[in-house]
Amino acid sequence: MSEKRFPSPVRVVSPNSSLIVSTVWEAVEYLKRWPSKRGRDYRVARQHCLDALDGLRSPRAAQASFITALKTAGLLV
Repeated sequence: MSEKRFPSPVRVVSPNSSLIVSTVWEAVEYLKRWPSKRGRDYRVARQHCLDALDGLRSPRAAQASFITALKTAGLLV
């Protein structure tokens, strides 16, 4: 599977750690262990990231949805 890179890395801060997410795959892996409520923004981000892996959506669009979910959950620096 080719690496689908975000236009710029995203720093994620959870209660116990900090992480840099640079690719769509890393975002999907992070979403699997999401430390917050899995609401609408989470579900949209997950679907957009999966779509980006399949080539149906751009990494930029997936990143935007991922950032929105992080902001909603209070996990973005």
